[in-house]
Amino acid sequence: MPDQGVDVSFDPNAEPQFTFVPDTVTMTAAGKIVLHRRPQIAPWTFKEGSIKGNGSTQFSSTVHGNGSLLHIHDEFRDEFMARHPYTITVEFNGKDYVSPDPVIVNDPGTGGTAP
Repeated sequence: MPDQGVDVSFDPNAEPQFTFVPDTVTMTAAGKIVLHRRPQIAPWTFKEGSIKGNGSTQFSSTVHGNGSLLHIHDEFRDEFMARHPYTITVEFNGKDYVSPDPVIVNDPGTGGTAP
């Protein structure tokens, strides 16, 4: 399933500050994950997305819509099922906030997992 959507909510005073729906995205081919600011009129903006670990070279991110959307581009180079934790950075009232680690799962359908 290329091109997946994720709804992101953020409140600096809440616990947890970030919510991701869904918090795990499964990709079966190259494509992008589109993160949507929720609600759309929220007073914060996306700044960047970052993939952790070895898979970071197959991912890139771009901000769109004046910070209301974040696209994470997945080149999908995994030969086996692999989990890629990522973080996003948002800006609210001039301060940056970094999310915990939701996950992108690349599943090429081989039935195995990366070592």
